[in-house]
Amino acid sequence: MRILGIDPGLNTTGWGMVETSGPDCAHIRHGAVRTKPADAKSHRLVILRDAVCALAREHGATHGAIEAGFVGSNARSAMALGEARAACILGLADAGLEVVEYSPAVVKATVAGYGRGEKSQVAEMVRLQLRLASAPSPEDAADALAVAITHWAHARLLR
Repeated sequence: MRILGIDPGLNTTGWGMVETSGPDCAHIRHGAVRTKPADAKSHRLVILRDAVCALAREHGATHGAIEAGFVGSNARSAMALGEARAACILGLADAGLEVVEYSPAVVKATVAGYGRGEKSQVAEMVRLQLRLASAPSPEDAADALAVAITHWAHARLLR
């Protein structure tokens, strides 16, 4: 199974691809899609949708997983995140993938063993689990790999 994990954001969307085989989960690639705040929001959302779709197709993803929205006290930020998530979900769907969502707490608990872990803890656990020489960068990509690992772990439990 090839899982494309997504950590959505309007400015920076992290992505990470892993390949799983039984009890093993291997790193394929990771990175970030960046949009320019000066561009029209509609253009930025199209960029995210198209980039996620292209990544899924280019790397042969068979599963898509995305971090569910975190709603803080800033309504404007929550709305922008929701729009970015929607664009990413559409990109995964355009690539023919079913999309599974995981809350930030579930991702952190699955990867780091604690639902309120720091970003640095999550990145280090991703590094260890995928046997990488250094923590994935940028942080958004590390988070996206954590989402992909979470999907792999939860899919194994369902079997």
